[in-house]
Amino acid sequence: SSSSVEPTNNESVASTAPTAAAVANHNANNNNLIGSQPSVIVPKQNRKRRNEGPSANYLHPQSNFIDNDTTSSSSMESSREIQAYYHLNEDDMILTDDVLMCPFIFRSQDAVLCGALSECVMPGMLRACFGPTNKLSNVEMIFDAMGFCQQLERASGNDSLAQIIPNSLEMALSPISDEARVITQSKAPFPIVSVNEAWTRVTGYTQVDVEGKDLSILNGRETKEKNSDIESVAKGQCSCSVNVHYDVNGRDFFSFVCSYPLTNLKNEVTHLLHVFQELPARE
Repeated sequence: SSSSVEPTNNESVASTAPTAAAVANHNANNNNLIGSQPSVIVPKQNRKRRNEGPSANYLHPQSNFIDNDTTSSSSMESSREIQAYYHLNEDDMILTDDVLMCPFIFRSQDAVLCGALSECVMPGMLRACFGPTNKLSNVEMIFDAMGFCQQLERASGNDSLAQIIPNSLEMALSPISDEARVITQSKAPFPIVSVNEAWTRVTGYTQVDVEGKDLSILNGRETKEKNSDIESVAKGQCSCSVNVHYDVNGRDFFSFVCSYPLTNLKNEVTHLLHVFQELPARE
């Protein structure tokens, strides 16, 4: 049997199942904040319930399912999941012609209760365009993607969870000790312009050794030529491959190479970043 709660704040609640009318009425009374998830009516602890007894039901605050009074707190904890939603404030919306703009806040919920070190909060700006018939044509959301990735790393307590890929020459040249990086120009024959110390430790080649040369200096008898891969990166596509390369002393080694395009402010590909990772020796 279902129970009902006394209406508060002009809410009309007939049963614990949130009908479309009840949800719409609840959202209408709380239109200052719009979320990506529909609001559900949740009885608070101080609300009286008319149908007391073991069969009385209520809506769990964080889940869209009916729970019984006899359900233990441990089972409720095990069913909790991390949720995320957007907050928009109607007072901050700006509408000009067919364009609507407003700030938003993206939040996680229950991340700490599920083991994270902190909740994640990301502010941003939304821009929505509408067509002649007032239909939504496109939505653009602008936010700090790199900052959000770093926030996810801190919340998880694992610095290696989210790898941040440089997309500009300045970022690719930033000091980093655990990645073997080599940067080439984006035009054939793709001459090398910079290598870091980690790449020198793997290959034995220094900056002076490779300036003006291309990555073919690492090729040898068992290396498979893959010119199409680097050409696709020069067109703006990322590429990953496994190949046999040779260091300055002729030692062969398996390497996993990820290549990324680096662009300027005009979104033009100016350089290519290649990250080498030496794989375990073959048996």
